[in-house]
Formats: sequence, structure tokens, C-alpha cells
Amino acid sequence: MSPVHQPQNTITRQDFLDATGASDPVLVVIFLRGGADGLTLVPPTGDDAYYKARPTLSVAKADAIGLDDYFSLNANLRPLMSYFEAGEFAVIHGAGTEDTTRSHFEAQDTMEHGGNSGSGWLGRFLRARPGPPSALGAVAIGTTRPESLRGAPGGAVMQTLRDFSFGDDDPDLIERLARMYAVRTDALGKAGVATIEAVNRLRKIRACEDPPANGAVYPSSKFGRGLREIARLIRADVGLVATTIDLDGWDTHFVQGRLIGSLMRDLAGGIDAFLRDLGPQSRRVTVVAMTEFGRRLRENTSFGTDHGSGSTMMVIGPGALATGLAGKVTSGWNDLATDQLDEVGDVPAAINYRDILGPVLQAHTPGVDLAAVFPGHTFGTPTAT
Repeated sequence: MSPVHQPQNTITRQDFLDATGASDPVLVVIFLRGGADGLTLVPPTGDDAYYKARPTLSVAKADAIGLDDYFSLNANLRPLMSYFEAGEFAVIHGAGTEDTTRSHFEAQDTMEHGGNSGSGWLGRFLRARPGPPSALGAVAIGTTRPESLRGAPGGAVMQTLRDFSFGDDDPDLIERLARMYAVRTDALGKAGVATIEAVNRLRKIRACEDPPANGAVYPSSKFGRGLREIARLIRADVGLVATTIDLDGWDTHFVQGRLIGSLMRDLAGGIDAFLRDLGPQSRRVTVVAMTEFGRRLRENTSFGTDHGSGSTMMVIGPGALATGLAGKVTSGWNDLATDQLDEVGDVPAAINYRDILGPVLQAHTPGVDLAAVFPGHTFGTPTAT
């Protein structure tokens, strides 16, 4: 079994399943593109070997928040600490794929496809769900559809809600189409009616520029703005099932210390504002943050870190509870001793990311066929190598 580092204080978990408002669950996948350094996000401050390997880039204990007697949360991620203390946040260290190329392209491709398949794992998940697909069941925030959504039944790519319109929002055209689809009782008719309803809801929410609720303040970044659009989609109740958003810039070969702090603040501030903004509706949302690989244990001569293997995966929400790992740090390694590291001396990808996503998807859609989502993968409890 993977070592589970017990938190310093035991806090009663908040039950996400008593959500008020809309009941349909939503999965939000954040991809940290570039290979995020898990040893900086969640540093092993209880390990002297960490400080020896990184004489200038290690995170001082004074700049971290203790999660247990070994791991800490980087202080730049402080807004996420309340979710950990409430038992709503799972931290998985040493997570990754079976890819060993340490190539961004290859590793991202493997992770987003969920193995050696031509389609994406999220696309297959959406196809495996019962019922007709919604026009806005899958939304990618950005300018291109990510590989994880390849093969999805429908969906949209947008930067803002203004990017999605139907017939230039001509109300007469929309009304005529609504009447046409309403008389059909087949799958096309049902899908058409659902699409028209989604369009009408979006028209209303686009016309309303209310500020974020509950005092939420999003980062003034592309990532922050994207999360705000996702919150608006969820409140509009347009049938959203899953959405993706990227946070780029984690390829920190040079002067990592100057770059990674702002990325972490963007990540944590954005997630916290997003969940605060949604209020009670956040209880039906699972947020997953993942990256293609981590960074090397030892810093390089350019005050950065090169491509590594295992990194940190984070899950917040009902999916975190479903993994059984919420409120603690689970790792695929005990410490940074040589016998715990991979063949080149780095944190191993000892926990396959699909073993984390599996229970998350089952919590989202009970009974979903995981063999159809991740073909060829044998699921099991995360184990150390």
C-alpha cells in the first residue's frame, strides 16, 4: 500500500452529498501544462535529503504550511488549506503515467488519451454516460479542444460565454427551431430541445454582468477569467458535465524561484474564488488538477529543475471523498532515500493517475464502465514501487 501521511489534526469532513440547488455533478479538470514541480507545490519539508538536493530551490519550512509530519503545502497555495483542513482535499504525491520519455508532447498525449488510444479519456467518459449528450455537456475553456476531449459527443470550445451563440442569437430563429424540435420524440428532438434551452439560458446570463458571489475575487489572469466563465456556466444550468482549463508555464528549467510563485498563487486563488463564487452549488463540483510529469529531484545549474517523473495530483470536492484519500497526503514513496527513487534518481510515478480518476468518475456517474473509459488498464489501490 502507498504510505499515507496522517494530518496533524483530525477534522470532521463536510458532506458534499447534501448539496442544495441543482443536483447534476460537474467535473472540472485543470491541466498544469509544462510539468509542475510537485516537490515545490507540496514539499517534503521533513526530509533532509530534499534540502541537500535543492540548496537554493527548496521550500523553507517557514514558507510552508504543515500537512503532516513530512509534507507541507507551499504558502503560495494557502487558499487551498481550508479545504484540506475540512477533509475535502486529496493530495497525491508521486502520481503520473507509464510514459518514461520525459517529453512534454509524449507525456501529455499519453495522459490525455488515457493510454494508447486515439480518443481522449474525457471524450470516452462522456460517451459512456447514459442519456443523450448535451450541446454544452463538455466545454473546453480556451481556443482549442484538448486531446482529453477528442471523440466527445458534442461540446464547445470557448474563452467566454460570448463565444457561444446560435444564429447570432436571433430570437425568431431560436423560437422556430424550438417549435420544430418540440414535435419530435426521437433522440434528435430531445437533443435539439436541450440545446435550445441551453442557448436561452446562456442568452440570459450573458445579459447579466453580476459580480462574483460570496465575496469571491478571481485572479486577474486568463486562468482566473476562465474559471469565472465556468462558474457562470454551472449557475446557468446548461447541462454541463465536464470542463477543462489549462494553466500553462510550469516548464521551469531556468530561475524557477522567480516563476513558480505566481503560478501557484494563480492556481490556488483561482480555485478558491471559483468554489466560493458557486456557494452551495460548489458541493456538486469536483476539481482535479494534474500535470504530465514532475521535475527532477536535484536542481540544475540554471537555478531551475529539469523534466522528472512523478508529480503532485490534487482533487477537491465529492470526487476527493470517493478516492478515500481526502484530508491527507498519499504518496508512492516513503522518503527521498536512493532506494525509493526511480532509475535516474527522481520521485517515481508510482501512483497511476487513472487509479485516482477512476473513483472520481464513478462518484460523478455511478455505474459508468471504467473499462470503456480507460481500456486495458487494471485498476487497483495506489501502491508504492
